[in-house]
Amino acid sequence: MGNIVVAPPNRAMIISGYRGQRILIGKCGFALFCIEEAHSLSLEIITITVNSTEAETVKGVKINLKSFAQVKVKSTVDGKLDINSIKLAATNFLSARESEIEDALQKTLEGHQRQIVGTLTVEELYKDRAAFSERVYEHVVDDLERLGFELASYTVAEISDSNGYMAALGKTQTAIVAREAAEGTARNQAESRKAIAKANADADIVAAENAERSYIRRQQQEEAQAEADRLLDLRKAQNRMEVNRADAEAASAKDIEYAKQKQAIVEAMATQRLREEEVMLKVKDVELQQAVNVARREAEALKLQAEAMGEKERFVGEAEADVIKMKGKAENGILRNRAEIYKKFGHDAIVQNVVEVLPALAREIAQPLGKTEKMIFVSSDGSSASNLSKDIIKAAAQLPDAVESLTGLDLKKALKRLEGGK
Repeated sequence: MGNIVVAPPNRAMIISGYRGQRILIGKCGFALFCIEEAHSLSLEIITITVNSTEAETVKGVKINLKSFAQVKVKSTVDGKLDINSIKLAATNFLSARESEIEDALQKTLEGHQRQIVGTLTVEELYKDRAAFSERVYEHVVDDLERLGFELASYTVAEISDSNGYMAALGKTQTAIVAREAAEGTARNQAESRKAIAKANADADIVAAENAERSYIRRQQQEEAQAEADRLLDLRKAQNRMEVNRADAEAASAKDIEYAKQKQAIVEAMATQRLREEEVMLKVKDVELQQAVNVARREAEALKLQAEAMGEKERFVGEAEADVIKMKGKAENGILRNRAEIYKKFGHDAIVQNVVEVLPALAREIAQPLGKTEKMIFVSSDGSSASNLSKDIIKAAAQLPDAVESLTGLDLKKALKRLEGGK
């Protein structure tokens, strides 16, 4: 916790302590309790009256000199804040009262003033106070800067003495001034008469010149007026010509404008037709593009369909091949089984089995005829029924050949062999 420190623009607030030294001008800061302190230093002008009593000149004449000096803390250099000078002034006078500061500065200025008086005569002081002030300024400025201050101005207000030296010097100077004033008055009067005579002559010359210039100016004005009248007549004629031309142009412009409008209408209609044809072409292009897209999609669909049919046929072919392959494997198995049976039962047993099956085979061959309800024979010689019986007998007679082709067993030879065995 601490105090808020506000620094106005005419005072420097110096905060010192735990966080070091900080200088605030026209700002606000914060001073911590117990470990930081805030002090102010005035930046305002201090007016000091410097009195030098019985100060001896270079010739030993004692005079009294009164001057005024304006001193302040050197806070800026070339428009920038001079922190070093403020710190120096704070080091020397931060805890001092303003009266103590004024007393110290007054003694410094008075000492330098006495020192400069001791190097000059009364006449030099009396005649050229500005030079005296400049010399005092040059000598005192360094000492003031070492104190952190600067001399804003220094002026001599009064020079006097107690012995009448200044009064005598004044009387002598007054007499000299009076003589010089009389001489100056005489010279001024003579110069005044000369000036008046010269002024009168100059006035006559100027009056003549003015009259001449006035006559010339009147002639020039009349010529200018005549020229202006001529130009006005020409301008009126030109205006009439322009009006007539404008009327003619307006009359022809009407026809031209009508033709332009008619041409513009024709061009607009042509442009409209051209735009309609462009729109129709764009529509046809869109329709053509749509047709192309449809055809492309149909072609792609046909292509996909063909590919699907090809895949289907390939799968069907592969399935049929697998079926044929499996059927072949099954038939080979049957044949192998038959071969095994042949080996196991012997040739005669097989023949016996086949013979026993023959009636069943014949019955199966004739079974379709048993399901026939009615038969109509058409024949030119009446042999249709006998031919049917012959066909059935032929089919039954072909059974041994069918058995041989399926099993490799020659049924006819087997029957003969059986017959011979009996």
